[in-house]
Amino acid sequence: MIFSLLNVRKKTAAILAGITIAVLCLWGLSIWQNISLEELFRIFMATIIMLGAIMLGAFVLIVALKLLNRAYHKATQTESSEE
Repeated sequence: MIFSLLNVRKKTAAILAGITIAVLCLWGLSIWQNISLEELFRIFMATIIMLGAIMLGAFVLIVALKLLNRAYHKATQTESSEE
């Protein structure tokens, strides 16, 4: 594989190869379907923004659940210590 010449780890080489294949496939698709590269880039950016929003929402949900869990445990510990 060409990435072995760059002296990178296998996982990094696999990621680079996957990105390269994806870019080449999108480029071929844009030529085949007569989609401009500008429109393809806008679709790509919209997808990246959507994935970022999903990741941010998941992070906020996890933080909220952790805080609720911590507050619940703190409330139950004070009740059990009062008895």
